[in-house]
Amino acid sequence: MPETHPIPRKVQEQIIESHGTDTTKWNQELRDLFDPTISARQLNPPMSGQILKVKDQGFHFHWAKDVCGANPDHSRVEELRFMGYDYATTDDVDMCSEDTVKNRNGKGFSNEIRSGDRRLMKLPMQKYREMRKAQNLTAYQMAYPQAFGGDVSPLSTEVLNGRATGTRLMDAAETESVRAQMGGETSTASVKRS
Repeated sequence: MPETHPIPRKVQEQIIESHGTDTTKWNQELRDLFDPTISARQLNPPMSGQILKVKDQGFHFHWAKDVCGANPDHSRVEELRFMGYDYATTDDVDMCSEDTVKNRNGKGFSNEIRSGDRRLMKLPMQKYREMRKAQNLTAYQMAYPQAFGGDVSPLSTEVLNGRATGTRLMDAAETESVRAQMGGETSTASVKRS
């Protein structure tokens, strides 16, 4: 039996409401959408830059900006190399698209895997986990500073979810007005909307 991607009930109801229940009057694509014998499968060619197989599981792989051509810019790759990244090689991965592998030698080896202005880099998994742990701890510290010895209240759910509303930057006149009311000092650059 082919794999299917179920259509959510609300979408089904909307389609039936707008096109009627007589499926013989529907166009072919709409009938195919409801046909359980037809699988929803992408037949696109492999994306440039997609890894087919990771041969060395001891690394995390990352595409880094590496501009070549008339105005080359290799600064991001060099920054990453300083932090411990190295160039990914054909010993590390098999790529979906052969055109991403550049300058193979006589034995088929290459340390230049690129997709446009990106170059595939690798970082030892231990270093990657250390970096992610530091990022996660920083995020927790911002959300709950008391646990880290901070004396301020945690960020609100609205701020953490990016849904903070009712604030805006003050223009120069409002800033002066607030400053005058507070005795010449302001402590924030935003004010509640009324």
